[in-house]
Amino acid sequence: MNRVHFFFVISLLSTALVGYIDHMTGAHISMMIFYSVPVLFSARYCGKIEGLIVATLAAVCWFIVNLFYRHPEGSNAILTWNALTRLGIFALIAYTVSLQVKLRIALKMETLRADTDRLTGLLNKGAFRERVEEEMNRARRYKHPLSLAFIDLDNFKQVNDTGGHACGDLLLQQVSETIASTMRATDITGRIGGDEFTICFPETGEEQARNAINKLIRAFDSMTRNSEWQQVTASIGVVTCMNICDTYDVLLSKTDRLMYIAKEKGKNGAEFETLG
Repeated sequence: MNRVHFFFVISLLSTALVGYIDHMTGAHISMMIFYSVPVLFSARYCGKIEGLIVATLAAVCWFIVNLFYRHPEGSNAILTWNALTRLGIFALIAYTVSLQVKLRIALKMETLRADTDRLTGLLNKGAFRERVEEEMNRARRYKHPLSLAFIDLDNFKQVNDTGGHACGDLLLQQVSETIASTMRATDITGRIGGDEFTICFPETGEEQARNAINKLIRAFDSMTRNSEWQQVTASIGVVTCMNICDTYDVLLSKTDRLMYIAKEKGKNGAEFETLG
């Protein structure tokens, strides 16, 4: 039984329990709010259909209890009308809550699409900057280290020239998958240009950053060794800040400078700098 089914069963049993309590109290105390709780719960965690089913059960329970305790002179039409009214209220609760959940999910997906590079699935330039600036503010506040890496693919232009842009796009996708699978869940990865990638390592000193980058270089070598992209490597610049004093743009510029130093030294390597 998965979570949705479990919550649905709990909602049904809770509704039946409320109906039993309603019967035991003699229908003199309104249990409207207690009937509404499992309806809301099922619509929130299970879905609209499940919410409407629980809403129907709640209305049926109320109807049976009130039918049992109905005054001899009570009108069947009034009792039925009241039951339908409660069904409408419960159904409206279920529909409204399920619609809210659906809208929240849609908004979250839209935000994710707006923040994501469509080709690689990594954060785009704007979203990466925003996330890193948040981490920089946190590191500055708590005096924690932070490392930032700038990655530029070597010989990427040759791939586009010989294999076309479709081949280049495939390479970029595999590079992004390699980065995502190699980095920690807490690291922030992004694509900020054509073949330019960035990684932010929160609460990470130089030694940890070196280990992570060396691991990434080995993963790149493994990815390209048995492929048509054997000529493709990566030059990487890494800045570690023990105390955040610079802005994001300044730090990124420093990693870019280090990346070019790595290229000048023969490519397929990394240059590191630690700032006090």
